Amino acid sequence: MFVRKIKSNKGIIEVGKYGVDRIDVHDDNTATYYTAGGNIFTVKVKEVLNGDGIVSNSRNHHKNLY
Repeated sequence: MFVRKIKSNKGIIEVGKYGVDRIDVHDDNTATYYTAGGNIFTVKVKEVLNGDGIVSNSRNHHKNLY
């Protein structure tokens, strides 16, 4: 499930801030987030703050993985 903003064990992660392009939340309370540099990180999800289904940062949409 694609979300826009989560609260995790590393703080609040939001699409469009600090190079985050996409956040995927999985069923086992983990999330994978992709950065503009191509890095992939996995974190534990404490709470989904904004789950409006926005997939990507529109400014860098040409770089996004779908």
